[in-house]
Amino acid sequence: MALYMLYRSNSKSGKEMDDLREKFQKIYDKHHVDIVGFWVNAENENEVYYLSKYRDENDYKMKVESLRNDEEYVQLSKRLQEVRTSIESTKLLPMMAEA
Repeated sequence: MALYMLYRSNSKSGKEMDDLREKFQKIYDKHHVDIVGFWVNAENENEVYYLSKYRDENDYKMKVESLRNDEEYVQLSKRLQEVRTSIESTKLLPMMAEA
């Protein structure tokens, strides 16, 4: 069953977050992480959302492990920690239609 991860983060600078997003997107592409989309809160440009999709829990775990072993990802994540003021993640599963 597909698994989605919804992330919401706040930052000191919406512009800097957007610059980092572009760099992270390249790394996600390299590791075959399916990013459904990125959004910015229409009323607060420092609050951003993104949604990623995985085939299942195992696919999610394997890709997270792969990212954690990527030195470019590790360094970029350190920079992100300097810019971000909060992060929340929510694991989502598709609702199944009743038979």
